[in-house]
Amino acid sequence: MYQRNGSHTQPSAGTSSRWAKPLLGAEEDSKTKMLQRPSADEGPPQRKQPTHLRRQSSSKSAFGTTPFGHPSSFELSHTDYPVSPNHFVHRTVQFYVKSFAASTCQRPHFFGVGQDLSLLRDYIPFILHDRMVFSAMMTMSSLAVNVAATGTRQRPPESLKYYQSTVSMLRQRLANDVQRSSDAVIITLSNLCGFEAMSGNYDAVDMHTQGIKQVVSLRGGFENLGFEGFLRTISVAWQTFYATRHAVWSRVQSLVPKDGKFTYPEHPFDPELCTAIARFSPGLTDLALSGGLSHQVIVLVSDINSWERDIKNSLQASDVYELHELSQNSRYVTLCGEFLHQPTLTLIEQLLVLGMLGFCYSTDHTRAMFWLSNAFLQLHCRYLNSVVIEVTERNAEFMTWVGTVLAATFDPGSQPWILALTLLKARASPQDWQGNVKISEGFFWNESMSLRLASRIRYLRQKDPQGQG
Repeated sequence: MYQRNGSHTQPSAGTSSRWAKPLLGAEEDSKTKMLQRPSADEGPPQRKQPTHLRRQSSSKSAFGTTPFGHPSSFELSHTDYPVSPNHFVHRTVQFYVKSFAASTCQRPHFFGVGQDLSLLRDYIPFILHDRMVFSAMMTMSSLAVNVAATGTRQRPPESLKYYQSTVSMLRQRLANDVQRSSDAVIITLSNLCGFEAMSGNYDAVDMHTQGIKQVVSLRGGFENLGFEGFLRTISVAWQTFYATRHAVWSRVQSLVPKDGKFTYPEHPFDPELCTAIARFSPGLTDLALSGGLSHQVIVLVSDINSWERDIKNSLQASDVYELHELSQNSRYVTLCGEFLHQPTLTLIEQLLVLGMLGFCYSTDHTRAMFWLSNAFLQLHCRYLNSVVIEVTERNAEFMTWVGTVLAATFDPGSQPWILALTLLKARASPQDWQGNVKISEGFFWNESMSLRLASRIRYLRQKDPQGQG
């Protein structure tokens, strides 16, 4: 049984749970300074995690070794920006081009496959040379740097300055009959949506999304947007998020405590809770019974578990997505995303939600929610890649499942992919990929995920000839 200590679980004396050992190192990296708690009007409190060591590695990450043709190594030594360059501008642009855009600016047929190089060669120069679009990118990307580094939603003062400048220029464009329906306006509104969504200001997200909807209407529909379908992806994603978030918001409010304090069950568990846990697959049952998951997260797992059972019992071939008929997939992706934003969610709960998101993606044949949530997951996993995650014999199967799901779902070289391989390689007794799948079947897993993983086995074996992830 676990005892609560602040926002983290600590094992009580004499526990025999396989999950009892804490997952995080407790030492402090003096070079890593977490931002101070934001004020009440600045969004929710920062994520409460113990101080961490940064993971040490003798090998470079995939982001540092990729040649151009490939935008992630696009050199930005020039200063031909539409604003006066300084260290903040240069650092933010480098992050956007090399880390963020490289993994998130994709048309749907590239999702989970690789970088969309032909799009990026046109899209990045456009971003860097239109003053309004550049300012919007700086607004979103400077906050993204913070999220990736600290795991919090705190907005840097510089981000707010660029936000104000962007809004001022946007008003001027909207007042111009020729420019109000341009690609630049849609890209700007999308970046403002991203900034507000990361900040947790959903009223502002709704306002900017309505702006996107109006511009799409002025253009005569999604199919008339630019960048070879990419702006269609952006526009559909934000309108889907708008509709889905409103559809699930009552559920979010019933599950996520207003004060952010999750409650953790103690043995003996309530009969109703035991009944729900008894329906879980074996790996999830062990995890839930350990006491390391909050009541609220157990209910989320139970909801997705019931949905999985419905899918298996259904004769429908796929989870069809329509803007007017939201898929269950979209609902659960949105719900899981709201949990990941909670600053008091423990590390093991964050990894569990990441695994469930991967399962949700596997059921969505249209990838309707992938573009939007993938952008946030690149940031969140970049943060997780900067902390120590202790993989032990007690949690090895759980870590195997999380790593295998991420490897099956995300692009090679992306932040979730890097996290996947790190978790798999950290195990004391590595499995081959067939063994990884067998373990994963004790959690959330399906044939679609096996097929996606199988399509990457050749690449994975080139990266790791021993087949250890």
